[in-house]
Formats: sequence, structure tokens, C-alpha cells
Amino acid sequence: MRYFRATPAVYADICAQLDAAYGYPNAETKTLRTLPLAADLPTDAEGLVYLMISAEYCDFILPGQLLPELLASGSVEEVTKAEHESLVPAITP
Repeated sequence: MRYFRATPAVYADICAQLDAAYGYPNAETKTLRTLPLAADLPTDAEGLVYLMISAEYCDFILPGQLLPELLASGSVEEVTKAEHESLVPAITP
């Protein structure tokens, strides 16, 4: 697993890019979106959204292309498992 945090706006933009690239929502497969809505994820006191995602997903072509750019720009921050676990129990989804 890998652990990330970002502002809701950045997260929504990432979701929109992934959904568009993968053709979601898809009526045939009934898949609505690539990642959960920001409103369904934990946030901290600063309003940052926290996401835990499989390392394998991060290696898919599109996420694998987007992620290094997002991390380098500071738009998304990768946090350790310990950081994530220490924060997530104290915050509400």
C-alpha cells in the first residue's frame, strides 16, 4: 500500500483526469469512477484528503505517469504508513 494526501481540489482534478482516461462513468460495467469521492475520504484539520491505495495501482500506466509529476510539484504528498495510521484514526471520513 501507498499513502497520500492532497487538497480536495487537487484530488478532484486527479479523479477527473483518471475518470476521463478510463471512460467513467461506464453504463455497461456500471463503474461510476476510478477513485472514491473526496467527501468519502478522511480529511485532517487543514482539510487535506488522505488516500490509501495499492502500490500495484500506482504502477498502472496513467497513474504511473501522473504520480511522479504530482509528487514533484508538491500537489500531492506521499506519507508513511505510520503517519497515515497515526492521523486517520483521529479524523473522520
